[in-house]
Amino acid sequence: MSERYIRTFFALPCDEELSDQINTLTDILKDCKTIKRVRSDQYHITLKFLGETRENHIFDLEKEILTSMEQINEFHLKLTTAGIFPNIDNPRILWVGNRNIPMPLKQIVLQLNLLFKPHGYSRDERRFKPHITVGRIKGNIPVEIMEQYLQINVKDLTLKANHIIWYESRLSSAGPEYIERIKIPLKQTKGRK
Repeated sequence: MSERYIRTFFALPCDEELSDQINTLTDILKDCKTIKRVRSDQYHITLKFLGETRENHIFDLEKEILTSMEQINEFHLKLTTAGIFPNIDNPRILWVGNRNIPMPLKQIVLQLNLLFKPHGYSRDERRFKPHITVGRIKGNIPVEIMEQYLQINVKDLTLKANHIIWYESRLSSAGPEYIERIKIPLKQTKGRK
């Protein structure tokens, strides 16, 4: 019997409250035909993209992943910036995020890299930049929309990270569909809501 492969990644999901707040702030993008907005129920911070993954890895590594994350504290990530990848001269991705990485987030990314390296998954050579993709640009974008977007104030937004998710990603012409495969809790800290 042939082995089944699925496309997977690890992420910090956004709760409904944060997703609604991001949606409201990025409402200025709704009428721009060259921007494909990400659905608010799909907002997340990608921690590690595995791509084609043997489906049995999910079952084989579940206990190891749960164990490796159980000592990492839950945390809050303040969002501080609206930005563009790769740059303003060649805008392709619109995002909100924070370039300062809290220690628990660094630990999660390190643990995922260490865990998957023996299984043939390479470490991403680019510096990790925690961000939530809010839109993808296809074609030109009016300068005034770009300027408005870069000026939005995201400083009141906070991602509450108390778990990570191992997602399966199914691609279709209607866009990606993310299916939760494993929910991995982080260590609860006293007094944190």
